[in-house]
Amino acid sequence: MGMVRTMKLEFQSKRLHFRPLVEGDIDIELALWTDPEVVRFIAGEVSTVEEIRELMPVVTKRAGSGCIGIWCLIEKTTNEKIGHAALLPLPTDAEDTEFEMLQSDQWPDRDIEIGFVLKRSTWGAGYATEACARLVEFAFLEASVETIYATTNHQNLASQNVLKKCGFQDLGLIRAFAGHYPGFKIERQNY
Repeated sequence: MGMVRTMKLEFQSKRLHFRPLVEGDIDIELALWTDPEVVRFIAGEVSTVEEIRELMPVVTKRAGSGCIGIWCLIEKTTNEKIGHAALLPLPTDAEDTEFEMLQSDQWPDRDIEIGFVLKRSTWGAGYATEACARLVEFAFLEASVETIYATTNHQNLASQNVLKKCGFQDLGLIRAFAGHYPGFKIERQNY
């Protein structure tokens, strides 16, 4: 025991290259958070360029030896950034992700949730399912996460379908983001 395994925080799926989000990825974050259709089920309203710029140093923090955080998703054939996928602490009473928990190598003292956000131009091509499945694989096989949770907006049936396709179990409503939302989970022992 006690051997430190070096994590490969960059990895691939069939069509996607995953690498940790950095401040230089503000281009893809702007594309996502200023599109009303993309944010409809997440934030509800678009962010301003200033807000996004201010958040970049915050949302690029990582924890748990780098395993907890946000990955930039790059389409391998075009080299285009198409969105991001994340493993983050799931807030119960807080209204938003508690990014302040990502300032150390420690694992956040929270359940871990998976998330994915993709540019509208890529919707319907199976990228969300591919990103979700690959990040679950990373979480269980590389990062030793035991259980992964997910929550969605009540109306976000597309994301709910992605989660079910990836083997997540429907939990009904769970306490998250200071409210009650459709919740899902997948466990390593059943993976």
